[in-house]
Amino acid sequence: MNNNPIGVFDSGIGGINVLKSLVKKFPNEDFIYVADTLNCPYGTKSKEEIKNLVDRVSNYLINKKCKAIVIACNTATANANHLFELDDIAVLGVILPTANEALKNSKKVAVLATDATINSGIYQEVLLNAKKEVYPVKCSLFVEPIEKGECGTKENYELVSKHLNHLKDKNIDTVILGCTHFALISNEVKKVFPKANLINSGEPTSEELYKILEKRNLLSSNKKGKVYLKTTFAANALMNQIKIFNLKYEYIEKIII
Repeated sequence: MNNNPIGVFDSGIGGINVLKSLVKKFPNEDFIYVADTLNCPYGTKSKEEIKNLVDRVSNYLINKKCKAIVIACNTATANANHLFELDDIAVLGVILPTANEALKNSKKVAVLATDATINSGIYQEVLLNAKKEVYPVKCSLFVEPIEKGECGTKENYELVSKHLNHLKDKNIDTVILGCTHFALISNEVKKVFPKANLINSGEPTSEELYKILEKRNLLSSNKKGKVYLKTTFAANALMNQIKIFNLKYEYIEKIII
């Protein structure tokens, strides 16, 4: 058993979709969530910039004695191969659990992700190796409206529809929401692909983390876990942004990484 916290991070609020799944799966665990809002979005940055930010946030969580780190950001996951090789801490990204979930009962898969994630080719490789028909779409332009709280607006429905319209006649049966922010625009995406199965990162990532912690004997013996939120921008701003999640947490703190 190990009662140290689990670290979770994203470039902004999208990773809270994953955090909520983790809290549900691990009610006895403490979580430290870092929203690197100051540097959001990651998806339009260079590989070098993303890797540097990933290292800085990860080092912060390691210094907080986290027993595991969940990279709740597809773009960061695609630029964190060096972290997955660490032996003294469990590090899990969202891409492989999400991609593997999408392999079930699918033939034609649309991958909606940031430019950087699509450019990495990781989703495409997993799906093509499984003989799936893959349609990757660079969707970095969806992130800013989500961070601004514009989900569900007429303008956002139009933005999503216009950007994905070229896939309407492809008989897509599965859509990977390959950016954790995109769970917040599920309704907009569903309007374009009403018959498709939408795959979010939260549940498959939670299931994979459980296997890892159980195997390493790192599950907590706490009776009830707590959630601590950190932001690299402003605590009040994050407080307002996350109201839509109805997440219970202890406090929000601004940090410097």
